[in-house]
Amino acid sequence: MGQGTSTLSPMMSFEAAGAKPVAGEGIPRRLKADVPPPTESKFGAKIDNCFSMFERSASMYPDNNCFGHRPVVGGEAQDFEWVSYHTVYDQVKKVSSAVAGLGLPPKSCFGMYTVNTAAFQIATLGCFAQGLTCVPIYDTLGDNIVEYEVKHAEVVLMFVEVKKLKSVASVVANCPSLKHIVTLSKLDKASLEPEVAKQLEGINLLDLDTMIASGAAAPVAHNPAKGDDLAFIMYTSGTTGDPKGVMIKQNGITIGASYCAGIDLLPTDRYLSYLPLAHIFETMVEHAILATGGAIGFFGGNIKKLNDDVLALKPTIFVGVPRVYQRFYEAAEQKIGALTGAKKSLISYLLAAEIENVKAGSHTFYGTLLAKLLGAKITGGCVRLMISGAAPLPVHVQDFLNAAMGCDVVQGYGMTENCANATLADLKDYRAGHVGPPMPTVDVKLVDVAEMNYTSAGNNSGEVCTKSACNFAGYHKNKEETDKVLEADGWLHTGDIGRWNPDGTLSIIDRKKNIFKLSQGEYVAAEKIEMVVSKSKYVSQPWIYGNSFFPMLVAVVTPDFVELKVAAKEGGWLCDDLKELAAKPEAKAFILDKMKAEGKAAKLKTFELPMAVVLESELNELNQGFSIDNDCLTPTFKLKRPQLLKKYQEQVDAMYVTLGEDPSKYK
Repeated sequence: MGQGTSTLSPMMSFEAAGAKPVAGEGIPRRLKADVPPPTESKFGAKIDNCFSMFERSASMYPDNNCFGHRPVVGGEAQDFEWVSYHTVYDQVKKVSSAVAGLGLPPKSCFGMYTVNTAAFQIATLGCFAQGLTCVPIYDTLGDNIVEYEVKHAEVVLMFVEVKKLKSVASVVANCPSLKHIVTLSKLDKASLEPEVAKQLEGINLLDLDTMIASGAAAPVAHNPAKGDDLAFIMYTSGTTGDPKGVMIKQNGITIGASYCAGIDLLPTDRYLSYLPLAHIFETMVEHAILATGGAIGFFGGNIKKLNDDVLALKPTIFVGVPRVYQRFYEAAEQKIGALTGAKKSLISYLLAAEIENVKAGSHTFYGTLLAKLLGAKITGGCVRLMISGAAPLPVHVQDFLNAAMGCDVVQGYGMTENCANATLADLKDYRAGHVGPPMPTVDVKLVDVAEMNYTSAGNNSGEVCTKSACNFAGYHKNKEETDKVLEADGWLHTGDIGRWNPDGTLSIIDRKKNIFKLSQGEYVAAEKIEMVVSKSKYVSQPWIYGNSFFPMLVAVVTPDFVELKVAAKEGGWLCDDLKELAAKPEAKAFILDKMKAEGKAAKLKTFELPMAVVLESELNELNQGFSIDNDCLTPTFKLKRPQLLKKYQEQVDAMYVTLGEDPSKYK
């Protein structure tokens, strides 16, 4: 990313040519008015499944690095070691032959229960070569979810990490469809605990090396799926109820991955795999990398050591969620804080000045210096593009990344149900606060939500709907829920509220769900408020709560303790213990003031501002107070509101008491 001013088109999306107005909704928009979304992959109609797309790359780039990992010697991770596309393709073919030898029914489902590894992708591609459907299982979910998904999808074959074998064995008796289990690393059956061995009686248990050897001994021709066949049943863990199985077609993956949101990937690109492959975001990115002959290095499995893996790989493409980028921001703040004298003053000045340049739409030589002084120590110095997705990226974090990382930084928007294909910002658009125009694979329209005062005619806003070959086929065995979001003509209702900006970019401003009424009759959209207050650099995770018994809102917040400590030191109320700091009245008042300031800046109404706050200080390795492990977040980092209320009910009641209310009357 060089110096200079970003020259952006004054209009980044256009009304679809020939589209007619429909009452209650806006005219669909697309990247180019007269170019409808594609119905086949960028590589042509014959490349309509994931195996064929990988096979194409293996023939074009046989000697390119494909998959890499860091072997551990004496407890220390070494440099990345690589296998080529030719070698991986050979392993995939052997897995394919072995799978064919199992005699499974056509289009059977296979499960993947493991962290990201090369074996995950090799096994998946091998199964795709025989037309099977992948059911990735969230690595962090409990045995009950494993049982639910295996039964619901009628999984016949399952690939697992050895350390997860015990948990799978515990549910085998309740999963009659499951006949074969393959461990991804070497298995010593003699070392199995007696109880586990007994639970696995009747199961064909083997390891991947044995499977590959059997495939080598008995080659079988490929029989890949067609474009309309299912590639994945990808379960989304909702905030309430059972997970829904999102049925994704093979051509949804090949179209989305081959067009890659309009980004030009290169055979020389390097990418670090660490976001869960059970998420659509990571799945699409990795298939896009594989489609262009790029290299994928797999992280060591410890998120605390992610930066070590980044520096070892020196990726050229980096994809993350806001929490990861927040850690980059915090790491830079700590590096600057540890400096002294003229160097500290210089870097602080350069950063502040370049952030202002970025906001004005330009980069200067200051950014080049910052990329060497800060960016290279965080990313390895080779990143040319950073993409953020899954949740809104805080403005101050995006401005920092744009100023200091020496690369393009953009936000995208999508969901599992549309293969993460909705919108992506222009690579040279340095402005924060929007998610860009539609991707080349999709049409986007806004449907009025009159009860929330979001209409195309009134304020250019409404519920975001997408139409694309990347849209899902429906929820597995759940027509009722499918019909709620997927129209017969192919339009998908996302549940998100968007606004078209004057330049044709989209901003996500609210959520259709999670609306409740306060006692005075005013409706409140919690997610909109959370989006607003999280713009403060002091607020890491906000949960806004209210109900129809009381006229005001309260909040539980996980602060950004790095920033909070700086403010506490300046204010004279610092203490090193996080629990003590979070309990200080000064800390609560400070965070509440910052939240109200953001709310007022966004022109929230008075009743939309929280009146009391509790600060959470028990953090995991991602500095999250609300996490998957404590059941407050879904695996896609959405708040689980009923569980949050259960966890913080006592604190919520106490806040209402301080505000003059009596929660005991409504128990």
